[in-house]
Amino acid sequence: MKMNLKPLFLTIFSLNLAFAPFDGWSDEPPPTRPTVRPLPAVRPLPGRLPGRFPGRGPVKPQPVKWAEKQIVATGTIADIKEGPTARSLPPIYNHKLTIDIDGVLRGDLKAGVQLTANHSARQMQKPVYPKGKVIVALSNVRGSLRIEAVEAVDAKKLAAIKLACELPMGWKNVNGKLTSPWAAQKERAWPKAQKLDAKHFCSATGRPALLAGGAVNYKVEKVPPTKAIKWTNPDGDGQYKITVTNPTAKPVTIDALRQLGKRILWKESLVILCQGKPYTVPGSIGLLRSTEPVTLKPGQSLSTTVNALALEGPSWPKGGYRIEFQFCLGERSSKQSFYYMSRHHDAIRAAAKKPVN
Repeated sequence: MKMNLKPLFLTIFSLNLAFAPFDGWSDEPPPTRPTVRPLPAVRPLPGRLPGRFPGRGPVKPQPVKWAEKQIVATGTIADIKEGPTARSLPPIYNHKLTIDIDGVLRGDLKAGVQLTANHSARQMQKPVYPKGKVIVALSNVRGSLRIEAVEAVDAKKLAAIKLACELPMGWKNVNGKLTSPWAAQKERAWPKAQKLDAKHFCSATGRPALLAGGAVNYKVEKVPPTKAIKWTNPDGDGQYKITVTNPTAKPVTIDALRQLGKRILWKESLVILCQGKPYTVPGSIGLLRSTEPVTLKPGQSLSTTVNALALEGPSWPKGGYRIEFQFCLGERSSKQSFYYMSRHHDAIRAAAKKPVN
């Protein structure tokens, strides 16, 4: 008895293509994905990302964490173009949305512009986009805008999201109680003797919610590795250069960036978001003395380097896969996609934990 293996072969082949959201409509060539296999995409091991594989069942929709979103704006959807659907379980539906922006709650967008970006929805049913006023969350990853959430908006929801966007990145509001990423430092997080006129304060530490302001330019870029290894560290070895610049003709004060005398306290000012959790920068010990905000002269820039692989807490990938870091200063942030190869980067992380003599 002969068996027809063609349907089985086609099913397996289609599954190999099904697990990455559509990244089309770009004028730039797609980035090279490091892989040691001749398949068109790198697939993580089972259990890496729950629910992304057949047999794991539908993923329960989670509420949008607006306080962690890089860009938040309101507007109306002007056009919808349907893209390919990944035949995973649940399917991944891809669309290109054109949105007329009429308000900006966070980020570098300007009201009155029209933007077009990709949206991927992993769910059982094809998404139905709302008509009328919407609120949208976007991120800028590897040079292109990506829509992370889009919802109909009413006055009550808009008020709650506005409050979330008033807070620095990484802060949480649970039943009206605000906590900052420095909450674990308790009394070390902010000197009790220093009182500032702020709208919001951390309930655990008394630290004020300090913002960077829209006048300053904020830039994060990966530092090239000491030794580039093909298919292994295309995004470097975890070092990122963070730069703030005053592009104006007047001095600009950055409340979120603190200094003590002439020393810039980057580790006590920056926050890193990873896998939905906020982290203080490795080496942060808190603020026990009163500090001042940094003021930049016209055209002045300041920079520091942060080692993201020194973070304690994230679930680091096994094998080769991508992990995202979001570097934050007040309400400003930059999301960076990092290709992690465990056989190479595990040793670098281990070395970062060793004390420096």
